[in-house]
Amino acid sequence: MNRISPLKVRVFGACRLRYRYQYVDRQEGRVRPRLRPADTAGSLVHRVLCDFFSKVEERERTRDKLFDMFNVGWNALSEGYHRVPGVEVHHENSLRQLSNFVRLSSPRGSGPRPDTGRGLGARPFMVEPYFQTEIEPGILLFGRVDRLDEEQDGALHIIDYKGGAEPEEIDPSQLVLYAILVEAKLDRTVSKASFWYLDDGQTWTMEFRDDDKRRAREELLATAREMEAVSDFPPTIGPHCAFCPYLKVCDVRKQIAEVRAPGGW
Repeated sequence: MNRISPLKVRVFGACRLRYRYQYVDRQEGRVRPRLRPADTAGSLVHRVLCDFFSKVEERERTRDKLFDMFNVGWNALSEGYHRVPGVEVHHENSLRQLSNFVRLSSPRGSGPRPDTGRGLGARPFMVEPYFQTEIEPGILLFGRVDRLDEEQDGALHIIDYKGGAEPEEIDPSQLVLYAILVEAKLDRTVSKASFWYLDDGQTWTMEFRDDDKRRAREELLATAREMEAVSDFPPTIGPHCAFCPYLKVCDVRKQIAEVRAPGGW
């Protein structure tokens, strides 16, 4: 069975060498990722946002409650993590992200797309649901969605929290694959999807057309076949390398270092 996720597809398209590390070598125990301190903080923020809507009663969901939950989680991190130089920067960044989340969640909506605002007392249709479905014989699509909201017309709205700032160019392919997955499992229409960028408090929303999903499905099947046949894993060097969990073991880390400083990333 060829198991494919939106993340796996994104990694395959971004850098074949990282794909090899993450989905070939790692499964065979030949390499391990090295997470950055910022990754730990980001995972905590995502976990707090999930628990806030799935474990806290609606009447108790306040800004103070959200921050209290984060501080409890932060204090529970290992002593070794708290001794990491500069870790206080990640703490402040996380608090800023949560502040931006509160602003984006205001009933009036304060981002570019006010219709994404639902309030801290929102009732998401689902929070961090995991889905998997066989979209073609031998091809299993799987993934976990940060949040599903229900629109007034009954259609579903995918919300994906992003720890960074809104980039100049946005790749919506991940959202379309999530839409395909959700529709296949729930037999419900997904009409739109949004990225919520927690670093700068911006949102980006796309509305789906049937042609978008049909084309994405065709591309997904083509990519799945390519993954099964791939034998060459060339690197793609660029700003994304700075955030790669395999940078420390990368075969071309010297070449990356040579272009990273002049490139400012």
